[in-house]
Amino acid sequence: MKNTSKCLLAAGLILALLWVASSGSGEEATKALKGRVYHLQKPNLTLLQRFDWAWEEFKSLREGEYYLTGYSFESRQEVNLHGDCYKLTDSYKVKLKEGEITISRKGETGKHFRMDEGTEPVGIIFLHKISKKSTPIIDADIIDFDNTYEFKETPLFWLGSVDNDKSISFLESMIEDGNPELQKKVVFVGSLHNSPKVYDFLKRVALGNYRYKVRKNAIFWLGTLEDKNSIKYLKDISKKVKNTKLREQIVFAFQMSDEKEAIVELIKMAKTDDNQEVRENAIFWLGQKASKECVKALKEVVEESEDVDLKNKAVFAISQLPPNKAVPMLIDIAKTNKSPSVRKKAIFWLGQTGDEQALKFFTEILLKK
Repeated sequence: MKNTSKCLLAAGLILALLWVASSGSGEEATKALKGRVYHLQKPNLTLLQRFDWAWEEFKSLREGEYYLTGYSFESRQEVNLHGDCYKLTDSYKVKLKEGEITISRKGETGKHFRMDEGTEPVGIIFLHKISKKSTPIIDADIIDFDNTYEFKETPLFWLGSVDNDKSISFLESMIEDGNPELQKKVVFVGSLHNSPKVYDFLKRVALGNYRYKVRKNAIFWLGTLEDKNSIKYLKDISKKVKNTKLREQIVFAFQMSDEKEAIVELIKMAKTDDNQEVRENAIFWLGQKASKECVKALKEVVEESEDVDLKNKAVFAISQLPPNKAVPMLIDIAKTNKSPSVRKKAIFWLGQTGDEQALKFFTEILLKK
């Protein structure tokens, strides 16, 4: 526990706010957040009341038009945002650049996002800009407590730990007023929460009246949950979404999962989707999966579809399978398919494999001529 932190005010006042090791991630925050950080200690306040308190405290500082707030929540997985390329003793510097949060260490600003098994507290910080009587949030970023973050220029008012469901509710209300880039960040942060409310939150965004990129992100992060519940929600979204690009994102979300139900949906979209581009996209990802169900589905498309272009896409997808599966299938297609175009495609992709079985097949063809 640190001593009371003191800051000399421009008007000669002293703002003294205690460093707090509160429940949840208080201790982690105390260790990770350095510099101009004020820990507000009234956990009995609602989250909105804590934000209001931070605003009042910043006004008493009488400086600038920007300030930061932040709190921690429980993440569904362990989060490593910045990789292991530096020693943990090297602090990240948190600054502002053109009205956005920048987090850098030794000149490096890139994130190396990774998620591992387990749960842990994660922090989110918000950038506020004073506008007349309001203090709208104009940017947000994530911090993980494995690193240290130094706030030298813009003060941070730390609000402590927040219940996950209450945090999700706040983020959902916040997304209505944000710009698309901020909305994308809010969707990402929401997806990290260890809460059943995450599914409904992401579904509402995916089906909501938001920009394409925001809705796409919601579908993507729903796919990263990779469980039966997420598949159920993706199926519900698929029934209602007509936009081609969003449907292709649904295809991608299905292929991220190894759940059998996800593979079934992927096969269904490859065979029956009303949109040709979506079917082709699903066929491509079937070629990357290489499961028995996917291989069977690709074979059926080649044999049964009346669309030659779709058959050729399936041939390409088959060529992406492991050689022990791809080569025998391509040889069979090259020998027996009724379409000359499809046979030609199979022969072409066989030529790219460099496989001995393919070489033997070519030798047989050439010697018969």
